[in-house]
Amino acid sequence: MFGEKGFEQVLTDEVALRAGVGKGSLYRQFGSKEELYAAAVIEGFTQLRNQIEAALAEAHSDEERLTAIVHHAMTYFWNRRQFFMLLHDHTKLPRSQEVQYRKERRHLVHIISRILCEAGSEGRVRRDLDFDLLAECLLGMMRGVQRYKRDQIALDDAIQSIVSLFLHGCAGAL
Repeated sequence: MFGEKGFEQVLTDEVALRAGVGKGSLYRQFGSKEELYAAAVIEGFTQLRNQIEAALAEAHSDEERLTAIVHHAMTYFWNRRQFFMLLHDHTKLPRSQEVQYRKERRHLVHIISRILCEAGSEGRVRRDLDFDLLAECLLGMMRGVQRYKRDQIALDDAIQSIVSLFLHGCAGAL
């Protein structure tokens, strides 16, 4: 509902009705609309991270690992447009939940950075790069496609384009 209407337009009465619980039950569980919002954002992000970690156990090459990350992240948000919108309004999170959200997000950045660092130490990618910055760049590429091109490109094409551009650049033969 938050993704469909935006935080301000969602009434807790509507949430309770859709969830099939009383408004009091909702407040006993979450305390406030902000805490409910935060729980949805954090739980979704945790689920995504768990899916990525499971997929990485099966991947062996750098390209397989990065493709697994991009595939799971893009697929997760592609099918959950509302959740994608929630992530981009984390200003609505109460302070304690914002800290938890940032922790979850940093964990994802660390996963990507660790893959790149390993590839750098073994000479498969340039060693002179800031791997945390590169991880943010990869996340930014996914975010940009989700936000601006989602309806104009097929999911598999988006995944392939992001991984290819990230690993190989866009320069052609001169």
